[in-house]
Amino acid sequence: MTESQPYFTVSYSSLGTAETCWRKFELDKFYPRRERVFEDNYAADVGSALHAGFQDYLIHGDKDEAIWQLMRAFPFEAEYNQDNDYRSFEATLSTLECMFEEVKLNEYELAKIRRPNTPAELAAGLSGGVVVPAIEVPFELRFKGLNLPDGRGIAFTGFIDAVMRHYTTGRFRTLDIKTTRFHMSDATAKYKFNGQQVPYGIVVEHIAEAAVDSFEVLYLDSYIDLVEPDVKLYPFTKTQDDIREWVLNKVLQFQQMIRFSEMEFFPRTDGGCTFFNKPCRHLEPCMSRDKAAITEWFLLGEEPARQREEFFPWIVADLEIA
Repeated sequence: MTESQPYFTVSYSSLGTAETCWRKFELDKFYPRRERVFEDNYAADVGSALHAGFQDYLIHGDKDEAIWQLMRAFPFEAEYNQDNDYRSFEATLSTLECMFEEVKLNEYELAKIRRPNTPAELAAGLSGGVVVPAIEVPFELRFKGLNLPDGRGIAFTGFIDAVMRHYTTGRFRTLDIKTTRFHMSDATAKYKFNGQQVPYGIVVEHIAEAAVDSFEVLYLDSYIDLVEPDVKLYPFTKTQDDIREWVLNKVLQFQQMIRFSEMEFFPRTDGGCTFFNKPCRHLEPCMSRDKAAITEWFLLGEEPARQREEFFPWIVADLEIA
């Protein structure tokens, strides 16, 4: 693979799809799409608005400004078309106010990170990067030595909601904000072995500019509700052993993906094709194994959609796979 050749990127979310159905993963990742005029992602957009409000609060500590950022990001137009008010603006605001009370920085501060200059900044003659709070940190982990049949390497990408550092000990903690309408009195089992934040340790080492033996991961489980929002914080400690195990798990997944690509056969799940009691979005095209026919199904004679936004990672790490 040459440096100019793009990487095939995967994320925690897309690999979660692969774990449930490799065929669905293939249709999501290996086929083009046409431009969409409208896409109803109301639940995700509400979650993004909560992220925007709470992350602003972590940076500035100003509740009023955080509420304003929530309002700016909230999908009011889409709210009008919803069949229920479970994720209404009022319910979302009520939940944000609970989040304020649940997370206290106390002896921690937001970590700082020197992000690279954007193309626009470079064009303006700026260099040396920009020091910013470690909020919504984009990263890319490249698995060297693993390549698809077309020569592309494989990279794992993601965003870290927040990275914090202890004032005196220097210990790091990372935060992931989870918004949901599924209520659990105790979600420990949901998050204890969740691997989403484990690779964040690699990013933390880049921020620290030193090896980090262990770090803390926090899951902020936020049940959205107008009357009884429920926000709980679940902390766990992750070590270098956890990071090594995560890397091994990814290598095994990627080797399987490469093998399916070489065979030109991604197996379909035999456990049924529903997701949250709705039919899989690929139920119809999944009937065919003809690549040309599937491509035509997705494009319907239109040009493939352009990438909406170029991914600009602040941290890029090469993982040498023996």
